[in-house]
Amino acid sequence: MNEENEKKPDLVEEEKNQEPPKKDTEKLRKRLMLIMGVIVAILLLIVIILLLIKFVFNRTLSFEKIENKMKNAAIEYYKVQKDLLPQEEGGKDLVDASTLSASDYMKPLNEYVGKGVSCTGEVSVEKINGRYVYTPYLDCGDKYQTKELYRAVIEQGLVTSGYGLYQFGSEYVYRGETVNNYVTFANTIWRIVKVTANNQVLLILDDEEYMPDLEWDDRYNQQEGTKTGINAYHVSRVKEALELYYKEKTDDTVTFSSADQDKLASFSLCVGAREENYAINDNAKECALVEENQMIGLLTVSDYLNASADSNCHSILDRSCQNYNYLRMKKNFWLVTPNSKDTKSVYYVASSGYVSTSEALSSRLIRPTVLMNRTVMIASGSGTKEKPFTLK
Repeated sequence: MNEENEKKPDLVEEEKNQEPPKKDTEKLRKRLMLIMGVIVAILLLIVIILLLIKFVFNRTLSFEKIENKMKNAAIEYYKVQKDLLPQEEGGKDLVDASTLSASDYMKPLNEYVGKGVSCTGEVSVEKINGRYVYTPYLDCGDKYQTKELYRAVIEQGLVTSGYGLYQFGSEYVYRGETVNNYVTFANTIWRIVKVTANNQVLLILDDEEYMPDLEWDDRYNQQEGTKTGINAYHVSRVKEALELYYKEKTDDTVTFSSADQDKLASFSLCVGAREENYAINDNAKECALVEENQMIGLLTVSDYLNASADSNCHSILDRSCQNYNYLRMKKNFWLVTPNSKDTKSVYYVASSGYVSTSEALSSRLIRPTVLMNRTVMIASGSGTKEKPFTLK
């Protein structure tokens, strides 16, 4: 009996030294994991809240969205300041971004851009073709600058030989077989012919799918005594066709939306006649007679010949004008220039690429030209076939 009592303390000590049951250990581990998970979730929530605060209070917009805010603010501004709107065709007024923000039409520019970026801006409103066109200009130094189409063209650089952009007096003209003068406009592809003296850009359609095959004119010619057509543009069928082409929406012509039309400038279309052996291609002959306030037209002989980089190309009699010329096509297309030798003949570009003449009654492709106003901006592109200039 005494021996049993003496052994009891040893048994109690032995029980104390035993490890806790496995069930308790597993519970403890799960509890610790849960606590760690809660801590990680709280930390993630704090990070997300901090990012949201930064986004809300230090939010940046893309440069294009900032331009749109400036434009919309200017539209609202001029609804109130109607007296500042230009009244004459071609008239222009400017409002800067600081004025728009001070008038509560938009926030200051520094609230739209990131840290370390400094921008200035203004919006031009110009009366073009009877409508007001708003153009935002944003200057953020080396980060971003709004760029006009004409400026992007000129910044490609000038050449004095080979293919590229040449300076002809006060104009800049593309010459050669392969030149980077592609533009996406009205959902199709055009080519830039030249930049005019007042920084407007002449385009010619490059998509054959949208070039209808039509007679230049189909009237009875009293002087010729037969139905040969009359080569006076102002009474021609081609003039009627082009005006419909610009206004109507059909499957076989380019569709100009109101936004597209805002990008265009009216112009004086040079429709004067020239002789076959005339060898000065400055449009002086063609512009001796003009059709005013046109929105669409055709190319002149001078403009076609100037596109050839062949030094032997001087007049339509020179077959070398078909060489190194990006404007040539696989089909015949009309020019706007009459032949001065009679009242029935009009110049066209043959499928071989040289300029020829035929009766106005003949059928050829209609290849329209349009003039982009100087405020048209580029959104992207470099003018190559793969990356044409796209417009805002």
